[in-house]
Amino acid sequence: MNVKRYLFHLVMGGMILTAPILRAQSVTLDAVIDSVTMPIGQQTLLHLTLTGPSKATYAFPSFVGDSLVNGVEILERLPVDTLELDPSFVKLRADYLITSFDSGLYYIPPIKVMVDKDPVFSNELAIKIVTYDVDTANYQLFDIKGVQKPPFVLADYLWILLVILLAAVLGLGGWWLYRRYLKRKAHQAEEDVLASLPPHVAAIMALDKLKTDRPWIAGRNKEFYTRLSDILRQYIERRFQVNAPEMTTSDILALFQRDKDTQSVYQNLKQILQLSDLVKFAKLIPLENEHDLSLMNAYLFVNQTKQEEIPDPETQKETLPEASVDGNVAETTSVPPTSTATDDDDELKKYQPK
Repeated sequence: MNVKRYLFHLVMGGMILTAPILRAQSVTLDAVIDSVTMPIGQQTLLHLTLTGPSKATYAFPSFVGDSLVNGVEILERLPVDTLELDPSFVKLRADYLITSFDSGLYYIPPIKVMVDKDPVFSNELAIKIVTYDVDTANYQLFDIKGVQKPPFVLADYLWILLVILLAAVLGLGGWWLYRRYLKRKAHQAEEDVLASLPPHVAAIMALDKLKTDRPWIAGRNKEFYTRLSDILRQYIERRFQVNAPEMTTSDILALFQRDKDTQSVYQNLKQILQLSDLVKFAKLIPLENEHDLSLMNAYLFVNQTKQEEIPDPETQKETLPEASVDGNVAETTSVPPTSTATDDDDELKKYQPK
């Protein structure tokens, strides 16, 4: 019984020890190089072809430092290609792109692939790296080239262009704001000066400037009639104390139509304001003579409705009797006042809205 038990354990131990060897023998690994002789600096492929059980796990080498051996470098590892032979066996192929920059004969030892936890080795390889033949008799040496200027690439200077463009935009914007500020300041100063003058004087000055500019000559009819209408509305506002700039044309005309004594003034004002509305809002193109007619009516309206200044009695010098050359006393010529305060108030009331 002891002998049988001893033989049983011996057989089982042998089977356990030989199982990895038997499994390894079922896996084959072949290594092949496309070109065993290669010029220096050229590239070639190293193929590892493995055939084994489909249920096993295989790990191909990664080669530390990207070197197959000292002097032979691995440039790239291509993806592993899998090809099933049958349900129990599989064929794997891994390719490596290699090169060398030193001439000589290089020995490549067997390459190890792990099958589960057991190693499998390929066959040995050798590769010869040869140099180029140089004809030293006809070979011409050249000096080292100088530093070359890089090609012009717009993207390298794009930030400079953006900075210049931004500076230009800011400069133009600042210049435009400064010009607008000066223009507004000058306009405000002009308005202050006109506000300090009597209404009819300010209106006549504004009409003179508009007549000098003559914007209708350049086809700017809307600008001309807008300015003309604004001048008269501002004059009416200061002269008659009504909010003429915010009133419609019909409302303004209604104020002057109520008084029969202002019919001539009414007709002049009606021609200007109605034509101005047609040009501004209906884009009417006036006739050539209508520009001068509108200006003339504006002058007439201001002159016919202006408020005469009353002389200060304290500043008037009384005319004293003077002796003539022959000894007679000359008659004193007295100038009657142009109007009294009561008469002037009655005259103003004639143009006030009723």
